[in-house]
Amino acid sequence: MVLVSLQTSGKSPPLFFVHGLSGVMPIGRYLARRFGPDQPFYAVLANGFYPGQPIIESARDMVQAYVAEIISVRPSGPLIVAGMCAGGLIAIEIVRELQARDRKVGPVILADPPALPHALNEKIRSKWDTRQPQIARQLYESVRCQFLDHASRPYNDMPFDCNDPEQLHLAVLAGVNTLVALCKHIPTPFSESAVSILSAERPPGFFHPNARWRAILPGLQTVHVLPWTHDELFRSGLEQFSRVLNFTLKEIATSDTPAERQLDYARTE
Repeated sequence: MVLVSLQTSGKSPPLFFVHGLSGVMPIGRYLARRFGPDQPFYAVLANGFYPGQPIIESARDMVQAYVAEIISVRPSGPLIVAGMCAGGLIAIEIVRELQARDRKVGPVILADPPALPHALNEKIRSKWDTRQPQIARQLYESVRCQFLDHASRPYNDMPFDCNDPEQLHLAVLAGVNTLVALCKHIPTPFSESAVSILSAERPPGFFHPNARWRAILPGLQTVHVLPWTHDELFRSGLEQFSRVLNFTLKEIATSDTPAERQLDYARTE
């Protein structure tokens, strides 16, 4: 199971929120409580967190699996796709694939994506070779610590029991694989509309004339900048983040046609 149904009723276009770099989307239930009953909401998790579930080893295969799950629960009608951190890169590819299937998809929403996508830097990509035991151990411990930190915060919701060593081990393996797959993904330009919600440390990676995100997102953009670091944005800044996201969803829902929607989203220079 990839999708977690957090809110299935409501007349607004459903939101599918893609996991972050390690495959989890821990703030899903927190957000669902703030969206209200009219906003259908699904969290998209990486494969491999549950026994018998295969681990997907490439971003391309992730996209195909996630699109199939999305279509299975919402075979028709408009929808919205968002991505958390590096998961924004997968969200872009999901939107691209759904549009290729003639689905109406609102502007992709990027929740504090990395200022420098890992896949654009070959030196960084070479550091994620899990065939090297030392690197594999470092990545394993990094993801394990991240999961335990998420689980320690009462507003987060994890898809497995971090107190169960077997479940935690299985989840960490899936998380490491997801991290490596996302870091190896090479993004290509996406000319459709996008809405980015950024922490205060990320704008230079978006607004600099030579910023690589300008090449990835050459189309219409709206950018919201909130006064926190990346980690703080999903902790002390989480309430404000949820308000901006909820505002964005309502703005998209009131735009009836792609042409009208484009008028609402002026490119930020």
